[in-house]
Amino acid sequence: MENNKEKKEGKNVEAPGRGSKKVLWIIGGVILFFILAAVGAGVFAVKMGYAKQLLVNMMGDNSESLSEQEPQFMCDVPEILVNISVNGRDRFLSVKFYLGHDEPELEEELEKRMPEIRDAVLKILWEKSIEDINTPEGKELLREEIFQTVNGMLHRGKLRGVYFWHVMVQ
Repeated sequence: MENNKEKKEGKNVEAPGRGSKKVLWIIGGVILFFILAAVGAGVFAVKMGYAKQLLVNMMGDNSESLSEQEPQFMCDVPEILVNISVNGRDRFLSVKFYLGHDEPELEEELEKRMPEIRDAVLKILWEKSIEDINTPEGKELLREEIFQTVNGMLHRGKLRGVYFWHVMVQ
């Protein structure tokens, strides 16, 4: 009789492992939902233009990446030539560079103020010696000094960078 009772009870009891399959299906469905939601959010961020800012925020400071991007506009500064005395001999320092920026309205201001810009750069170059300029570090300091000086003169925008064509001693 007990055998019969166990059989009847066995019919009413679910087989082992069947409930755990349901739980796995539910967990799988929840995981799939979150994956699809994340992909959807990513697509939305790209379409709306938020993805770039999110990536910049995740990567940290973006000042280096900005400086690596090319500016949209380049303003040609005509060659500047100055006398420099080297060991009692007169030499010439020739500097040719471009001013990079991203603002179209800045182009007009740079062209209009080119005499002032050239004068300010001449003042910087008159203070330099050959030893100041002959090293890579010296050229970078010169670039930074020109950048800061010209940027301080501008009213309609800011420069992205100073790009040397040449820095030559003759």
